[in-house]
Amino acid sequence: IMYWDRLPEFDEMEMAMYIDPAIKAGKKNDYSAVSIIGQHRKTKQMYVIDGEIYKLLPDDLFQVAIEKLKLYPVDKLGFEVNQAQSYMKQKFEEELWKAKIRTPVESVHSKGQKHERIISLEPEVKKGHILFNADNLRYNHQVKDYNRNCTYDDAPDSLYGVVQLIQSVKSLKFYDRSLLF
Repeated sequence: IMYWDRLPEFDEMEMAMYIDPAIKAGKKNDYSAVSIIGQHRKTKQMYVIDGEIYKLLPDDLFQVAIEKLKLYPVDKLGFEVNQAQSYMKQKFEEELWKAKIRTPVESVHSKGQKHERIISLEPEVKKGHILFNADNLRYNHQVKDYNRNCTYDDAPDSLYGVVQLIQSVKSLKFYDRSLLF
């Protein structure tokens, strides 16, 4: 995987955040993953601004996500809802509301084979269309070490989710955003 040295200005990018919460935070369970990606409006280059994996309980994960939303002007927010996660999404929305963050949260149902989804990113990653943040060590390791039989695939799965989100952002350039909300 290739890394960026310098990020474009935030206002030159569409930005999306994707949250894939683990249902149970225990030693054996999945990690929760949070991916934030920016896509340059002109060049379409994608940057993983922040990619992290956590062993956290949902409430703690929500607080981490809220801190990130205060740092990064995210246009689109996706939350994976399979199994019990739709209840978690509702709790997350309540926490966002309390924190006065009004970014709407999109429910994302992962469809199809997880393995097929993840390997569909490989050309983008190999060609450097997606550049990674060198500081996100554990996240980057999961992406690099991904294979069908690996134990943890939360980072690459969340990366897939955020790339899908960013590709579905229709630019709001022509509007003053304050009129929309």
